[in-house]
Amino acid sequence: MSSIFSRLAGAVTASLCLLAAPALAAVPLKWAPPALVNPVVITIGSGFFHARVATNQDCVLRWPSTKHVGTVWIEGCHNLVSMGGYNTVPPAKLSSGAVDTSNNANSRILYLSATTGVAHIEGLLGDASGGAMSDGIDINAPQATVEIENVRIDGIYGYNDQFHADCIQPFGGVKALRVDHFTCNTAYQGLSIWPVSTSPVGWTADIENTNVTSIGTQIWGSHNNGGYLYWPCASYSCSNMALTSFKNVYLKPRPTNSFAMTVYSTSPGVLIHPPVVSGASISFPQLPVISGVTYGVPPVGDFVPVSVAGLHYVSTGYGL
Repeated sequence: MSSIFSRLAGAVTASLCLLAAPALAAVPLKWAPPALVNPVVITIGSGFFHARVATNQDCVLRWPSTKHVGTVWIEGCHNLVSMGGYNTVPPAKLSSGAVDTSNNANSRILYLSATTGVAHIEGLLGDASGGAMSDGIDINAPQATVEIENVRIDGIYGYNDQFHADCIQPFGGVKALRVDHFTCNTAYQGLSIWPVSTSPVGWTADIENTNVTSIGTQIWGSHNNGGYLYWPCASYSCSNMALTSFKNVYLKPRPTNSFAMTVYSTSPGVLIHPPVVSGASISFPQLPVISGVTYGVPPVGDFVPVSVAGLHYVSTGYGL
């Protein structure tokens, strides 16, 4: 099974290299990094990397000058700033040496937990060249504001019975999610921003200049009730869902799927107020969502071209 997944990952990565979009003109980002007070520098080591830092300590995350291979997990920090970087994830192994095909493997491009201030992630490139199923950016920090800007996640893949290849998922809660200039190509799920038990009341999600595309052939398991590129909520009542604002957000399904299948859930009776498909847009009447999402890709190509994020990242600066 693992060899099949490895071939899929390689094919997905190769196809993305051939489909690089024209570069966008550099524009200022919406959110500047937070001010730091006496920060510690976290230098990422090789392989699986886990740093545990006091939650009242400001931090700077320093990525290697070459591609890193292995999940990066930052636990703690008050304010955190990460600029650039390139990461991928190899298959996780059990103590027996066999590949871990469960949903327990720690397989994430970047994992933030227990952060208490502002975590600013800018210019990161993540992909599936390491051969493993993985998520993009996972968050378990209900006290934190997380800013994701000029980030590209390329070719992640998975399926419902293992890793879901979520581009961004605050599965343990977040106080505020801020995204500006974000591109993700995923073989399963995208912006999984539903409320969880630890989501604070009044939490927010501000998503701008973002495009998410379904790629590759979907892997089928015994439970395939996912694969959506945006989840506003996962239960009928949609209670305590994020106060959400969209601006220039594009979702592109596989050629075999309809646009309606990109959002959970446009089917009657699944959510108390189902999203509404109208031509090339999906809106969210009676849900706390400003604006909606648009079919396809931006007219000028990916918001974060492959040449922008990664090892040689240079910030485009910040607006007022």
